[in-house]
Amino acid sequence: MAWLKALVIGMGVLIVAGIGVVAVTLVNRMGGGSAPASAGRIELPRGARIAETHVDGKSVVLRLTMPDGTSRIAVYETSGKLVSMIDVMERK
Repeated sequence: MAWLKALVIGMGVLIVAGIGVVAVTLVNRMGGGSAPASAGRIELPRGARIAETHVDGKSVVLRLTMPDGTSRIAVYETSGKLVSMIDVMERK
């Protein structure tokens, strides 16, 4: 009877471990196991001021006011890499 008791305890441990693995897998697939956000560094053109921002999951869009009064749209990755710089001009 001792072997039966040991077998039942062993199977109980395996069931608990299996449920734990399933729970961890579900949490990771649902996004709960994602890495924390990291801070990037963005370098603006000299004298530029941030007039407006928009943050998406993978990009940061800034509307900049330049020292001469013109506007630019800057698109950065969240890592800080410049993707695009667009000059905003008035239609004449």
